[in-house]
Amino acid sequence: MVRITRGKAPGMADLHRRMEQVMQALLADARPFSSAAPAWVPRVDIYETADGYVVVMEIPGVEREEIEIVVEEHYLRVSGSRPEPAHAGCVRWHQMEISHGPFERIIALTPDVDLEQISATCRDGFLEIKVPRLIAPSRSVPIEGS
Repeated sequence: MVRITRGKAPGMADLHRRMEQVMQALLADARPFSSAAPAWVPRVDIYETADGYVVVMEIPGVEREEIEIVVEEHYLRVSGSRPEPAHAGCVRWHQMEISHGPFERIIALTPDVDLEQISATCRDGFLEIKVPRLIAPSRSVPIEGS
């Protein structure tokens, strides 16, 4: 089971975090090569069903314990880390395309969702987050007039 927690409204902290992410992305090419793994961004599919929305994130190699899902106001923040694979002895890379290290995705939610009923499952390298819609209570509407 993936842990989901509710946080406080993001406010200026969220804006500051996003500005830092943009600056890091801009400076990524300007930095000299370092041994630290670059941040990576998992691919995400988002689709709508009759009951709500489904977010599917591709995160192979990430353990459930490394995933954190936080609901902040009407934002869904998914973060975690994919560790570098362990190698026995000395290795020489010929090609390296798989990114490792921390990741974070922030997804805006519509106002019609039930933030208390969000659920998540992780299977076969895919994290699936179900975001149900609020169920509007039905009521009778009286007709006024003579």
